[in-house]
Amino acid sequence: MGSDIKKFVNPKFLNSIDVVLMRDLFVRHFKEDSLPLAFDGEIAEVRKRMAAYFATPITDWSEGLIADLHRVSELGTGEGMQLILNEARRRSVILYPEPDAEDAGSAPVKHESKHVALHAYLHHHQIFEAAADFQALRAPTAMAEFRGPQRDIGVDLTEEASAAFKAAIVKLFAQDLQGDYCRLGPYEEDGEINLVVSHGAPVTTTPVVAGDREQIITLRAVKYAALRYSPNEGLLRIGGVPRAQQADVAAIFAEHILGRPGFFAGKDARDLYTLDPITAFGPDFAFQHAFDERILEVRIVAAAADFFAEDEDGEWRYVRSWESKDASGAALRHFKASEVRFGRGWRLGEITFRVFFKSDAKQPAKVTVRLKPPGTLAFRRTRFEKAIHALVTRNGLEKDRDADLVVEAAE
Repeated sequence: MGSDIKKFVNPKFLNSIDVVLMRDLFVRHFKEDSLPLAFDGEIAEVRKRMAAYFATPITDWSEGLIADLHRVSELGTGEGMQLILNEARRRSVILYPEPDAEDAGSAPVKHESKHVALHAYLHHHQIFEAAADFQALRAPTAMAEFRGPQRDIGVDLTEEASAAFKAAIVKLFAQDLQGDYCRLGPYEEDGEINLVVSHGAPVTTTPVVAGDREQIITLRAVKYAALRYSPNEGLLRIGGVPRAQQADVAAIFAEHILGRPGFFAGKDARDLYTLDPITAFGPDFAFQHAFDERILEVRIVAAAADFFAEDEDGEWRYVRSWESKDASGAALRHFKASEVRFGRGWRLGEITFRVFFKSDAKQPAKVTVRLKPPGTLAFRRTRFEKAIHALVTRNGLEKDRDADLVVEAAE
């Protein structure tokens, strides 16, 4: 983290950042009469003092200052600024209500992404936290999915339920030495309940240079777990949580938020996707996408087949795999010239496909998706997320939960 912050607090940043903002940042961690540098006098001199402070070894910096700068740097990007602006607009908040004379130009420096992030962090902290939450919701590419046995199970996020959920999550993460910090950010979007859990990461050590010697500093960063629940489907998606803890997080959500202990503990909770329609059709399978006029093309760019053989005990055991990659979309068709013959011990294990969408840019927007049964559908969450899920469902690659329930009931 030390080197990342050094890159963030660079000469360009120090020579342009509002010194009043930097003073506000320092005051968060030092008393007014014990600031490590003076912020009065000529601005050029103040900038020199800031440069001198940040030129010292990072071990000499305030630990709280390091933590704040790290958080600001995460949203100090073009995408982060847009999230901040979106949240400010949603709350009807004007970040800079009183324009300064220096803003008369077409490109005031305080509108640069790093400056906006620092301004929001210091003076509109709730907006900053919400933007960080939405960044966490977009980040996971492979969210673990848990499907309950019923649809249309609503959520009542009362203070009591949220407090119980938070206490249980803190206890779970503390077992993995992640500290006891926890903050919940609940949001509702398009009928989904989004819950962002900010929590401490495991402590890490970083070697830094202090004068003519090397020192080790310890840091605990903030991590984000993202939970997305669709009441209509009874489906919970979890991102940013280690695989070993995902089932525990789902169980805590079911008990305290849904009020239904064991809702995601059924044998079919993770059995969501299938490649059987592709196996049945063969290597010439192609996605049908005419139902969505935004989709220009779907290319299967990678496919992996696994070979299983029956042993002397009658058990089918994995033997080897055969993988094909082709950016042109012919990955699946290459199986024709291989040893792979579906239905003769060979099973399609996973595919990766690329979806091309119409866009306002010169080039189509692209989303790359990895599908591996029974429970992995991995892709970067974008504005086309619902279209991707619809594409998978329309092509028979999502298991029909209602049919499963009928069979289970009959049994």
